[in-house]
Amino acid sequence: MGSYNKNINNRNRRRKKRRRHKRKIKWWLLIVELLVLFMAIGIIVLLCSSNSKAKVVSAFTKCSLGRSILSCAGKDDYNKNVLNSDFNRNNIKSSKSALKSEDYINIALFGIDPRDGEFDATTHTDSIIVVTVNNKTNKITLTSVYRDTLLRMTDSKGEVVLSKANNAYFYGGPEEAINTLNSNLDLNIKDYAVVNFSGLATIIDALGGIDANITDMEKFHLNNYLVETREVTGMDSPDVKKSGNVHLNGLQATAFCRIRYSEFTAPDGTVYKDDYGRTARQRFVMTQLFNLAKTAGPDKMISTAKKLLENGTKDGNKIMETSLSWDTILDLIPIAMECSLGDTQGFPYETYTPDKGYAYYGYVVPVGLEDNVKKLHETLFPGANYEPSSALRSISNEIIDETDVKPDSYDDSSDDSDNSDDSYNNSDDNQEDSYNNSDDYDNSDYNDDSNSDDVYTDD
Repeated sequence: MGSYNKNINNRNRRRKKRRRHKRKIKWWLLIVELLVLFMAIGIIVLLCSSNSKAKVVSAFTKCSLGRSILSCAGKDDYNKNVLNSDFNRNNIKSSKSALKSEDYINIALFGIDPRDGEFDATTHTDSIIVVTVNNKTNKITLTSVYRDTLLRMTDSKGEVVLSKANNAYFYGGPEEAINTLNSNLDLNIKDYAVVNFSGLATIIDALGGIDANITDMEKFHLNNYLVETREVTGMDSPDVKKSGNVHLNGLQATAFCRIRYSEFTAPDGTVYKDDYGRTARQRFVMTQLFNLAKTAGPDKMISTAKKLLENGTKDGNKIMETSLSWDTILDLIPIAMECSLGDTQGFPYETYTPDKGYAYYGYVVPVGLEDNVKKLHETLFPGANYEPSSALRSISNEIIDETDVKPDSYDDSSDDSDNSDDSYNNSDDNQEDSYNNSDDYDNSDYNDDSNSDDVYTDD
């Protein structure tokens, strides 16, 4: 009898234990179901909201799991093929009057035209853009610095000289290029990214190409620039067959960025001429790329990154390089995804181009560098109470002494676009001369003229 009761008690204990275990399982299942439900609701809300893909990318790069997945997929290749490990931040000098605030991030973006894939100080910058992120307003501003702008810099012999802005990279690589921007524009840029023709074309192709409205003249010059761009990159592309609204692939869009012989009409209707048109085209393409990236989604962004990393070692030549670490890139992605592109502008705002035969012919001379920089800071950092540095005043005065181009000698009635308006330039004829803008073209006109001018030789 005692044995029988003992068996019954054991069975009862086992039943109770099983019931408690089942209750635990039910609770865990309920918790998991609720988590899945909440996640599903969150995803549905996210996908139904505006700019959903950008938010997904932003959330993915913010969470530790997403960052770990991305790091496993690409960090080693990034550090090997893209990161400039030789870049020395200790050599970067910020202006004493530069705004020091965590509300803003400034990064220099350079476009180069290397013939043999070189990224060191043996090439010139075809494009110079300061990317400014305003964390307070979530706005990004692109400022093109005209490559022919007369600025002060240190040449490869260590001598302080006045030269064209695109010579700074040739004289001392990205470090001197950044220092030139900081000292002449009173900025505190610490990092840079540089891309060549192949890199730009690869990025555009990876994101699906861009749409543009081109004129007959732009189509003519675009196809002529395509000839040399194919040779430089080793990539292939058909000619653009028509004008009007067209879809451009990577190589075609890269050639489009190089056009300087015809007018460019921006989406807002502003007409830009000559080299001012070239920088406006570059900003137009950058705007398109930014918008494409924001709507690309995680899969396309990852595939784009893979193509950049894979092509970065093609034929042993780089296609892009940066000082930004992998972790910094991951930190910047959600910032960029949550921002919108604000104004794009050219710098200097007021310019003068000397006549052929005069000193500094072919240069873009700021009509008062100090005044131009004041306006730049008002645009980029509103309400920051900027005061020009003594170094900037010295540079501005030196340019005035060297060129005799004084702010009070020129009409200040034009708007602040980078349009080559008569009030900023001595005449339409002089503008044409300085940028070799004639109707008679041969194949040599579509080669990069930046390396043929005397000012670009380092002797």
